[in-house]
Amino acid sequence: MTQLLDLLSAEDYAKRFQGTGIRDCAVIDRGLFFFISLQDWDDDKPRPFLDELQTRLTKLELNAEKRWITTLMDGYSNLMCSGPREGEIVCVAVDGRGQVLAKKVQGSDAEQSVPGGRGEGPCRGNVGKIKPFAGRMYGCGGGRSLFYRIGPDQWAGVGPLPPNGRGETGFQDFDGFSESDIYAAGGKGDVWRYDGTAWHKIAFPSNMWIESVCCGEDGYVYIGAQSGAVYRGRGDQWMMIHQGDLSLPFRDMVWFKDRVYATNDYGLWEIQEGRLQPSQAPIEITNCAGNLSVADGVMLMAGAYGAALHDGQSWSRLFSIAELARQAQGG
Repeated sequence: MTQLLDLLSAEDYAKRFQGTGIRDCAVIDRGLFFFISLQDWDDDKPRPFLDELQTRLTKLELNAEKRWITTLMDGYSNLMCSGPREGEIVCVAVDGRGQVLAKKVQGSDAEQSVPGGRGEGPCRGNVGKIKPFAGRMYGCGGGRSLFYRIGPDQWAGVGPLPPNGRGETGFQDFDGFSESDIYAAGGKGDVWRYDGTAWHKIAFPSNMWIESVCCGEDGYVYIGAQSGAVYRGRGDQWMMIHQGDLSLPFRDMVWFKDRVYATNDYGLWEIQEGRLQPSQAPIEITNCAGNLSVADGVMLMAGAYGAALHDGQSWSRLFSIAELARQAQGG
């Protein structure tokens, strides 16, 4: 059974999401969620730089007296958000250039950027992905860099980092079975494994562009490549389990309960026993596709048309931006 909770009122929609699109989401715990939304632009006009558009960081806290709080942010480009909670810091947002904002229980602090750039670590290039892993926030970036957050203004590289790649290389995503068994990938078939001491290049059987990485509880690593192609393997043993036939790759791939979930702006897919299939969740849920986040036993999905939550037993739609947008237009 699917619940339609619809926690977002028309008034809150107008204040927090109208005129924007959700670009990322994060579960902090099963009652606390964050959303990144970016100002829409008119396609008939020249496309502005992302840091010229307003970004919003919105908190939804189910058990709070004031459920919704939005922070308006300027000067950020490709902002991402993630846990885990660090005492008074409930969420950390990092943009593609490594700028950092720590959202606290009350207020927020701009921190020093993730150090690096120009080929130097811990982040050698643009930040590609951040996510909670092994009790910390980890991130990956260009130039084959993987790093983690120690605390406010403190970051460290995982390594020594592998050789700084040239050409079509770089880490777009990562995941791991433990801190001594991490897979990171990006560029054109550029896959590496960290064994707790050193990085080792993986003999990956394709030079497709890589977008997403997921280490499953079934012992396999899943890698999402261009056009929705999916590879499954571990070490130097890999096989393609789905030949891509989509217009977009999978932006996020996560393990939740007994399977892999994969999403992009156009839908939600599930991988079980080596087979990828469109999710059988009702359209009210799959309309919320775009981004996935897992923590504290729940999975959050959010995208241009709304957000939904899976509690391990069933789905609940948290809100529908599509329906609120129609109402605002008098539809």
